[in-house]
Amino acid sequence: MQDACRDRDDVLLKAVTGLEGGCVANGSTCGIATGGALGIALTYEQYLHQDDPQADAFVIHTAGNYMDWFRKTYGTTQCRERNQVDFQKTMGQLRYFLSIRKIVRCLQMEAGSLQYLTMDHEDMPTPAEKQSSGTPFHCAGEVLKQVREKTGIGNQRLERLSMVLDGGVGLRGMLCGAAAGAVLAINLVHGFDLRKMSYASTIGKFITGHINLIRKNPKRPDTFSIGKHLVNRFREHAGSIECRFITGKRFESMDDFGRHMENSRTCRSLIRTASDLAAEAIGQSKASET
Repeated sequence: MQDACRDRDDVLLKAVTGLEGGCVANGSTCGIATGGALGIALTYEQYLHQDDPQADAFVIHTAGNYMDWFRKTYGTTQCRERNQVDFQKTMGQLRYFLSIRKIVRCLQMEAGSLQYLTMDHEDMPTPAEKQSSGTPFHCAGEVLKQVREKTGIGNQRLERLSMVLDGGVGLRGMLCGAAAGAVLAINLVHGFDLRKMSYASTIGKFITGHINLIRKNPKRPDTFSIGKHLVNRFREHAGSIECRFITGKRFESMDDFGRHMENSRTCRSLIRTASDLAAEAIGQSKASET
């Protein structure tokens, strides 16, 4: 039973590979922040699988509180603002990896976030304490679902948990859920299967991936180069990968977000674009293997 649970969690670990550096080194929402939000969804997974709009609202609220804490504690949720480097440029990587101070600061953020996430927080409210009028259209989850339908590659558990990325992670207007969903989707194929990789193999893939971030045409595309290309193409369509810039607003609640998604042709179109881009990348990977 324990091995079965580990295998289920391994899929989630593999999917989040590309969230580091602000979504494939794009400087957006810190991977520690997005990873923590997904950890919150995992904590309350039993409630989310009941298809209860109230549970959705509560988990989004909890993830939003975490993002607020993260910003207050570390000054920003944005990777590039925090580190002042561009990981997609040679000098940016050198400035980061040759700086003990920057690396230690990231490790401290990981430790601090873990401490916050393992603290006791609010319990699930009873129906009388919190209500939500309906189940909204989840950005990342819908992208993942569409990719699964187009390619056969997917994970329904991840689709459900990814609802915390709605509205720019906990409704905070940061990394677009559609863009994040596309990255999660391609990493179901290309991500790091950490528990099955040796330490040396992990380091080797990490180094290769970061070299590929600064190459225009890497000889052997990997999760980083594929993700970088995907996010750049998404940005060309959307104008940004930040929810607040795409939508021009910050959502007050899941109801507010749900009403927006019901009426926003832009967001619906971008969800289709994100799923098309991810499905295309997966299709190309399959073709190269044959």
